[in-house]
Amino acid sequence: MILVVDDDRSTRASALRLLTARGYSAFEAANETDAVQKAAKLTPDVILMDLHLRQGSGLDAARHIKAQLALEHIPIVALTATPPNWDEKMQLFAAVLTKPCPTAQILDAIEAVLRR
Repeated sequence: MILVVDDDRSTRASALRLLTARGYSAFEAANETDAVQKAAKLTPDVILMDLHLRQGSGLDAARHIKAQLALEHIPIVALTATPPNWDEKMQLFAAVLTKPCPTAQILDAIEAVLRR
């Protein structure tokens, strides 16, 4: 199960179509609060997280998720157009992809973290 977090409805829809076409069960969240709540409720196998959200921050959502003992094991694949300073932040993410990102690269990253 994959949780897709992005504030852009079109991007979420594209990611959901891509993932379900590959046989994954996929759910969506549009903001930081929704991402944290759905991660706790669904306990996905992977989270695909846009870091720049209109309501909240993907980075803060990742921090909240990783701070919860029951969720800290969930790998988060970050998507961002402008990578921030990654020293401390890299510990939060299993992979970081830069937008625009080819769909094959997204699938490769998800499949790689699922194999770990």
